[in-house]
This record gives sequence, structure tokens and C-alpha cells, in this order.
Amino acid sequence: MKLSIAQKIVKFFSSASVFEKMMEDSKRYRFTCNCGKETSIWEIGGIRYKAAGKPLTGTKCPHCGKFAMRKIYKTDI
Repeated sequence: MKLSIAQKIVKFFSSASVFEKMMEDSKRYRFTCNCGKETSIWEIGGIRYKAAGKPLTGTKCPHCGKFAMRKIYKTDI
């Protein structure tokens, strides 16, 4: 999977082990679109590491292409 610019910058300034932890944690943070598809923050090029809360943020669904406000939540996967 291709890294976003933000992910490349963080990778450059982080050790390999910390970057791996960031990647795994970011994959646990997800949102569900009205189209029914669930997507991780990592998949859309974002990073969410050691975060708290369930923020509402504007994101574009990579599956249907619609932009909307979505609640970000953490899974236990």
C-alpha cells in the first residue's frame, strides 16, 4: 500500500518500531460510511496514534467517494 505524504514524513522522523506501532494503532481507528463500508484512518492516508475520544471529522469515503462528517471510533481488532 502506498503511503500518503503525511505518513512518509512521520516515517522519516520516526524509528521503525515506533512507526510500526503508529501504523497498527491507526488501522484500529475507523469510520463507517452511509454506503455501509468501514474504512481505517490509515487507509485514507491518516495517522491516529495514542489518541482518545470519538471525534467528528470531515472525510471522503474511498469506496463511494462521498464527503461527509463521520465519527471516528477505535476497534479492538
